[in-house]
Amino acid sequence: MMTKFTAAAALALLTACGSASVAEQEAAAQIRTAAAPLTIAGIRIGMTAPEVRAALARTGWKVETSAGEDWAATVDHEAKRQRGVFPIEEPKNGIAVLNATKGDERLTVEFQPVPNGDAVKLVRYVAPAAGRTPEQIATEMVKRYGKPETSQVAASIYEANWCTGGDRCRQIWGNPHQGLEVRLDVYGKLNISLSQGVAAERAWQNAVSRAVGGGTDPKSSF
Repeated sequence: MMTKFTAAAALALLTACGSASVAEQEAAAQIRTAAAPLTIAGIRIGMTAPEVRAALARTGWKVETSAGEDWAATVDHEAKRQRGVFPIEEPKNGIAVLNATKGDERLTVEFQPVPNGDAVKLVRYVAPAAGRTPEQIATEMVKRYGKPETSQVAASIYEANWCTGGDRCRQIWGNPHQGLEVRLDVYGKLNISLSQGVAAERAWQNAVSRAVGGGTDPKSSF
C-alpha cells in the first residue's frame, strides 16, 4: 500500500550528499525495495531532472523549465550569506521549476539542487474534473493510491490525504514525512499535490551547511 512509504527521500538525499552512514544507506535501499513511492504522472520525490523529462516525454507532455542555482552555486550562496555578503544573483546552471502541459492538464515540478544534479521536492497537478462526481474521483484515487488516511466526500466537495511515517494526517503541509493531497476545488478542478515533507527539507539544509563548513579555510593558530 502506498502509505507505507517513509522518509526515503531524506535518506536518499543524505546518501547523495555523502552524509549517510552505511546503515542509513542500507535502510534507504531497503525502503526503495519494500514500498513503491507516491507519484503524480509518474513523477516521484527525489527523481532527477533528466528522469522527469524522460518520464514526461514518454507520455506526451510538453515541457518547459526555469533555471535555478546548481549545488555549487547554492553552497557558495550560503557561504556568502553566512559572511553577511548578499550577491544579487548566483549563476543559474540548474533547474528550479519544470512546467508541463498535456491538453488541459497542468503539471508543476519543483527541484532542489543536490551534488549530482537536481532532485524533485514538490509536484503539483491541476486538471478539470471533466464531469466526474466527487464519489467517482474518490473511487479513482483509492484505486491509484490506496485508502487515504483522511477524506471528505460530500456534494461538490472531495478532499483526501495520504500521509507517511505515522504523521498526523489532517493535511500534508508541515508534516515531517512525504505526503499526497487530493482535492476538488470550487472551480471544478482536480488538484493533486505531492510534498517531500519537512524532514527531507531539513536534511537538505543540513547538507548545504555541512558543505559550506567543509569548504572553509582552517582557522589561524594565532
